[in-house]
Amino acid sequence: MANFDELTEYLGTLLAQLSEAERRTLEMSIVRKLRASQRIRITKQQNPDGSQYVPRKTVLRDKKNKIKNKMFNVIKNAKYMRIDRTAQGTAIGFAGRVAFIARVHQYGLKDKISRFGPNVQYSRRELLGFTDEDINMIENDILNYISSK
Repeated sequence: MANFDELTEYLGTLLAQLSEAERRTLEMSIVRKLRASQRIRITKQQNPDGSQYVPRKTVLRDKKNKIKNKMFNVIKNAKYMRIDRTAQGTAIGFAGRVAFIARVHQYGLKDKISRFGPNVQYSRRELLGFTDEDINMIENDILNYISSK
């Protein structure tokens, strides 16, 4: 996260020179690219640091020991992975019940398997986060946008 703080400080003065409409256009193009990269990373079942997600329990495997469905196969779609524009900037997050499920996995919290089922400690699987490639992409996009103006 230190890299992201340095990036914010480094590019903050350049971004302050842009008009609100230009900043919004730039933010939306970057956020769309970030959402696409998050989706690809979730499909690969990887944490932002490049490590693989902790595998599912063997109960969810079929007779050939293959996983029936990959984790987070549905929530990575744009319907659930939302882009929200706030006063501070733009954010990517999850909506509704999916947000609760994503938070449990993101931080490795306890939750019930089913409505009346037992509490289970879930393994930490970071759904959203910045990779080094994401930070480089943000920096390059901002510099390209500013240099083209």
